[in-house]
Amino acid sequence: MRIEIKLRPENKNVIVPFNYNGEIHDQLLDKIFTAVPDLAEMLKTEYKDYFTFSRIMIREREIIPDKGIKVLSEDVSLYVSSSLTEIIKAIAEGFISNPVLKVGDATFHMADIKILREPKIKDGTLFSTLSPIVVRTAKFEDNKVKIWDLYPSNEDFQDKLRKIMLTKFSEMNGKLPEDTEFHLDVIKFKPARIKVGKSYYRGSLMVFRYYGSKEIAKFGYENGFGNKTSYGFGMVKVIDEEEGQ
Repeated sequence: MRIEIKLRPENKNVIVPFNYNGEIHDQLLDKIFTAVPDLAEMLKTEYKDYFTFSRIMIREREIIPDKGIKVLSEDVSLYVSSSLTEIIKAIAEGFISNPVLKVGDATFHMADIKILREPKIKDGTLFSTLSPIVVRTAKFEDNKVKIWDLYPSNEDFQDKLRKIMLTKFSEMNGKLPEDTEFHLDVIKFKPARIKVGKSYYRGSLMVFRYYGSKEIAKFGYENGFGNKTSYGFGMVKVIDEEEGQ
């Protein structure tokens, strides 16, 4: 299930910081706690990516170097998605009870919230990211383990992404999908670096065609592709090519 949350800034020309993923994550958990405390506690203790969310979508904006993004439009959008409908319902109820979202020094109020229709996903579906896909791997250097973020241009990217998705699928569903094979035909990508807490994550904003396991495709659409999706990474949308034509 996926929802779109329309948010209106409390003041004009507010500036949203470049790095806000941690703030959004924590406030979404607060919304869940307001509606279903036990569910929020489960999400906090299990450390699994049961949901994902998009970057804040600002139609009219101005980049202010070293500060952030100035909001020039009347409202912005935040998309939240999960294969567990109870999570999305709890977030919606939490926003209805407390319709405020704070990002840096900017305060937003919920103007509307709606459920989005599920797209048709088939072999060769064209996807575009709504937040960067992060694919991490561990490497040994000087007898130390170091975490590396991979880009689609790296040789291990596809194989590591497949392992990540299969692990997350089996953790949430208690089994592997019938078809475990898939690959991305990456049409274009742009590196993106985002700070969460004290750590930087390097991901990729991209457009790609997806081929292979339908179960993983649906799972990735609902819960995100790659690592750290509950911190606002790996959300994708389906590009309707017929509509575009």
